Amino acid sequence: MKNIAISVIVPVYGVEKYIERCVRSLFGQTLTDGVEFIFVNDCTKDRSIELLSACIECYPQLRSQIRIINHLKNRGLAATRQTGFDAARGEYILHLDSDDYFEPDMLDVMYEAALAKDADVVVSDYFFSFRKVEKLCECPLYDNKVNLLKSIIAPWRYGNKTIGSNVWNKLTKRSIYKKHNITSIEGINVGEDLIITIQTLYYANVITKVDRAFVHYNQQNIVSYSHDKSASNTRQRLGAIEIAANFLSKRGIACDEEFDERRFIDKLLAIANCDRDSVLKFLTVYPWLDYEKHKHLVAPYWRLPYKFALQGKIGMFIFLRNLISPIRKAYRLIYDR
Repeated sequence: MKNIAISVIVPVYGVEKYIERCVRSLFGQTLTDGVEFIFVNDCTKDRSIELLSACIECYPQLRSQIRIINHLKNRGLAATRQTGFDAARGEYILHLDSDDYFEPDMLDVMYEAALAKDADVVVSDYFFSFRKVEKLCECPLYDNKVNLLKSIIAPWRYGNKTIGSNVWNKLTKRSIYKKHNITSIEGINVGEDLIITIQTLYYANVITKVDRAFVHYNQQNIVSYSHDKSASNTRQRLGAIEIAANFLSKRGIACDEEFDERRFIDKLLAIANCDRDSVLKFLTVYPWLDYEKHKHLVAPYWRLPYKFALQGKIGMFIFLRNLISPIRKAYRLIYDR
């Protein structure tokens, strides 16, 4: 293809249950002319690539528009997305996680909106997709860019109405990435989209919105990065927060309260999910955060256990956590599905 309008970048790792649905949602788009599809295999150990290749065979008319790039070793989500971006040639970039999928006219409608406004970024709504239920997530743009950025950092302050840090509901000009050297940071695979989204939106002159939900954000893949609350992933998430905070601070955008609230929530999430040794380490993180100031962000049934943890009463905290966690998991299993 000489003129490429959109490059769709799809990381592939451990998604054999979902890859076919993802791929067919791309190849069945109402707009495929001028679209390149880049799949990056991060040394997946399952049948994902085999299933991807079988799907490609069903769309021979698109074969010249499809590339599979293979990593020589597993490098993680951030590096995989960057590999895809480095190979991309489109005017616009769109990411899709390989356990998620698009509505069939997403590319068509989003690209038309981009052309109509010469937009740097086009945003859409999306769905949280459970086994039996789809929950609409509306993504307002707000009246100015500072509020837009703050709503991403601390969405609870905005009634959880935010365009989110996700990269897959944002069609973005490749020139924004290139001009400002915006890259994914290898090793930060959780929260990496916060870093990218904060930067691309900051530099975007024209941001527009399509008032439709196109992306189905899969909530059933329990092995995805977003579901992993391990100590390692939490450290990556906290690292992403600091990079985003430093970026905005250097440019005179004050979001200290919003970032402190996000730090507080992620610190407590770590304490709620990690082993005892990791709990002790995370308790020393962000010593300036005040529990009394931020406790309104905590679910009522967690407030006493967290208070015990922050007071150093680890045994009591672990005891209460072991009572609460199974009940919460059972409730979410029933409610979300």
